[in-house]
Amino acid sequence: MLDPQGAFDLRAFPRDQRARFVNAVTKGKNSMPPWGDLLKPEDVDALWAYVVAGETQ
Repeated sequence: MLDPQGAFDLRAFPRDQRARFVNAVTKGKNSMPPWGDLLKPEDVDALWAYVVAGETQ
């Protein structure tokens, strides 16, 4: 969840901003490409669950 080369540290993503996360994953943001055509809604839900859980490995 932490990319030392400059990507956003997902451990710090606000847990109350699920809609913002989903929008960024599906439509892209800054240098992150959109994944909406490749990920199913349940895949995005699983990613959100991972972020909220705070896993670091």
